[in-house]
Amino acid sequence: MSESEASTLLKEPKKSRKKIFFILSLILLLIISGYVYYQYYFVYSEGTRVGILYKFSRKGTFFKTYEGEMVLPGIKFKNQNAGVSSNMFTFSVEDEELAQDLMNKQGMELQLHYLNYNKALPWRGDTYVRKEGQYVVDKLILVKNESPNGYGL
Repeated sequence: MSESEASTLLKEPKKSRKKIFFILSLILLLIISGYVYYQYYFVYSEGTRVGILYKFSRKGTFFKTYEGEMVLPGIKFKNQNAGVSSNMFTFSVEDEELAQDLMNKQGMELQLHYLNYNKALPWRGDTYVRKEGQYVVDKLILVKNESPNGYGL
């Protein structure tokens, strides 16, 4: 065996290790990217909710986001021993124009379209119930009743 053949054989394992390292790094990057996409950008569910817009505000320390609360029809039992409470829907709004529209419709009965993400991103708004993910309202479908409680709020 000549010297050139011996040096070629010694270089082969280094090339194959680099190739294996590159492939494993690429697979790891794809797994991490898939996880991040599924947790933070994948829309788990979407739908509509109808209720009275109870509270709407802009808040946040570093990321100012629009947050709202809607009282839904019906009641909810917290647990077997506790009493009854109102059924609240908490959500965030990303669209500035929609946020201004909702700000002017507090106290009205509305139908809103929402997207539900698995986890929250700080610039997208708050997460109120961790196990339910983050609700982001993207459309105002209709104003059902401008004065649902009879007080003309």
